[in-house]
Amino acid sequence: MSTGSPKGAWRHVLRTEALGLLRDRRALFAGLVLPMLLYPLLFLGQGWLADVGRETLEAREVVIAHELSAADPEVSARFLARLAEEQPIELRALEPGSCAALLGRLDEQEDEARAAARVMVAELLDPDGHVLVLAGPDPEAPGNTRVQLAFDGADETAQEAEGRVHAALRSLRSELEAERLEQLFGGDPAAAWVSESRDLASGQDRGGAWIGRLLPLIAVLILLSGGSYAALAAFAGEREAGTLETLLVQPVPSLQLVWGKFAAVLGTGLALLVLNVASLSLCAILGLGTLGGEGGELVGPSVTRVLGAGLLLLPVCLLMCAVLCLVCGKARSFREGQHYVLPLTLVAMLPTAIAALPEVELDALLAVVPLAGPALAFREAMVGGLAPLPGALAFGSTLLYALWALRHVGGLLEGERVLASASSEVEDRQRRVQSGRALNWGWTGVFAVYLVGGLLQSWRPLPGLLLTLWVLLPVLAVLAARGTARRAGEPLVDTLALRPPPVQHGLGALLAAPFLAWVATHGIEWQQSVMPLPRSMTEGASLPAGFDALSPTGLFLVMALSPGVCEELFFRGAVLSGLRRDLPSWKIVVWQAVLFGAVHASIYRFLPTAILGALLALITLRSRSLFPAVILHVAYNGSLVLGEAGPLGADLVRFCPWLAIPAAALLALPARRDWDGRRRP
Repeated sequence: MSTGSPKGAWRHVLRTEALGLLRDRRALFAGLVLPMLLYPLLFLGQGWLADVGRETLEAREVVIAHELSAADPEVSARFLARLAEEQPIELRALEPGSCAALLGRLDEQEDEARAAARVMVAELLDPDGHVLVLAGPDPEAPGNTRVQLAFDGADETAQEAEGRVHAALRSLRSELEAERLEQLFGGDPAAAWVSESRDLASGQDRGGAWIGRLLPLIAVLILLSGGSYAALAAFAGEREAGTLETLLVQPVPSLQLVWGKFAAVLGTGLALLVLNVASLSLCAILGLGTLGGEGGELVGPSVTRVLGAGLLLLPVCLLMCAVLCLVCGKARSFREGQHYVLPLTLVAMLPTAIAALPEVELDALLAVVPLAGPALAFREAMVGGLAPLPGALAFGSTLLYALWALRHVGGLLEGERVLASASSEVEDRQRRVQSGRALNWGWTGVFAVYLVGGLLQSWRPLPGLLLTLWVLLPVLAVLAARGTARRAGEPLVDTLALRPPPVQHGLGALLAAPFLAWVATHGIEWQQSVMPLPRSMTEGASLPAGFDALSPTGLFLVMALSPGVCEELFFRGAVLSGLRRDLPSWKIVVWQAVLFGAVHASIYRFLPTAILGALLALITLRSRSLFPAVILHVAYNGSLVLGEAGPLGADLVRFCPWLAIPAAALLALPARRDWDGRRRP
């Protein structure tokens, strides 16, 4: 390959990559053209399938069995008359008293009682019945009649029958209420209070709000799908085919080669994004599906507003394509690269999807969160309500993240020229063997807690949690640490940093815990304004089964000591030990924050747990021991679990802010021993 001037070599690489992508017509059609063509089919089929499904269910005959002997005969007759209007329908009257044994069982929640009720209902309905309607006394309002419906929710026809029964009940209830009000008051006293809503938002604002919530997520998915097609071919594909080595022997700086490949990835992603947005806009203009207004009138923002808001997504395009190059550039084969793309897509979707939550508002702090900031800024710009400061922060911070990623992309191929070194240590460091395997174990632990721990805790909450903490995580910690210890030639105890902590760091961790708990408690107020917590998390919901019977000591052992010991053994012991072999401290802290935030499986808890994971990693790196992190974790959880209980609780909380000063001073002192336990000079 002749590259001409080294300064312009990236143009030749770009041209070569672009031609290579265009030659693969099948992949080009599947990755670029086909998604663009699917939008019209998707929106056209959306309404058609909904209409067909609704009409099909409405045309089905439903069979309803009823036993209403306990209700007023006149009211029952009127109800059955309205139900008969829900054609096509077949009504079957059961013998009076035939369902007496069933009335009490329908309210029971035990599995055996529910199973017995299902058998009884099936016998009363016969094979072709769909809904059983019963009338009996109301236990909460003596003298009233309660109507109960029993049906199979997994059967679509039974669901349709249940809907028809409710429609008849609503009609009857409205008529009875009107008659009673007429008798008592001569009419409805509230009839004068008739409400009518008027939406004063313009069509552009309504369409902008809809597109603003949807388009950032679509843009990220499109960039990842189209960009990964180009990035895999440019890096992993060439490495697997052996053509990358031929390219690297050319007298051209590696930076020029990488810039050319990045330009090809960026161009592919942008081309796919433009084509898909154009297809989506055309669907809106034609009024397909739910995108258009009445009569096909466009309900959407102006082109000027879309283009202006779209500028906020340009740094996102740079960032996503740079990250794709980094991820695919690390892959040794095309298949390995494909395995990396799916986790990257899931990670990118999480912050971007925040823009779809109407209760989340953009502020200066959220503006600097990768992907979440520009997504929220785009949403605000589409309705014309973007404030200058958050918008500038979202644009500028994302641009800085993109430049940081591009800087690392620039050195992506530098290591390929030193891999021929005879030193296995150099090769291990170049390929990040230790940290790569540690990250694999870290994500294995996260998903193991999701899957295995989730199954155990759904089986029995308290025993399942204890098994997850005291069996699953320690086993994973030992398995992960054994490989690190074997490669480093050191005892397992040293790998896990199980050595006595420096006194100053242990004391500093103990003092820092109440302060961090105080910060977390007061941080809920800020979180409520940014991402409101579910009602179940703010109204003191009862503990799961088995936890409510625990004493304060039992709660401390289960909710504070157990996670403090077992989670630290895995994350700050086994995983951090592998990361520190060939990663700088700041990268270790970032990965520890991501893994620790992810393992708690809650978008509402991700930020505080990620910050805690970062602090625990910093303390472990500073002290060269696992125990200060264990002390801080146990004391922090204990402060949250026990609250202000005890005679010193209120005083301790009042002095929490002042505890940060001595805690920081003690934790800032250096450790006198290294990772192997030897005294440092």
